[in-house]
Amino acid sequence: MQVSATLKYARISPQKCRLVADAIRGKSVAGAKQILELMPKKGALLLKKVLDSAIANAEHNNAADIDELRVSTV
Repeated sequence: MQVSATLKYARISPQKCRLVADAIRGKSVAGAKQILELMPKKGALLLKKVLDSAIANAEHNNAADIDELRVSTV
């Protein structure tokens, strides 16, 4: 099962956001949320919002178990 969420019109350069995205790619959802909460970068706040949206989409649309979700692509 694949769940997606998008963020439009983000006022941040892709290079700066990629630094944060590389840190969470391949991690579990719980681990990715912990990393994003502790990372002092603007991109971390934006990616945390997208991650929370993807989690909500998985729960609502697919009735997925959050503990089994992983971040595959960012």
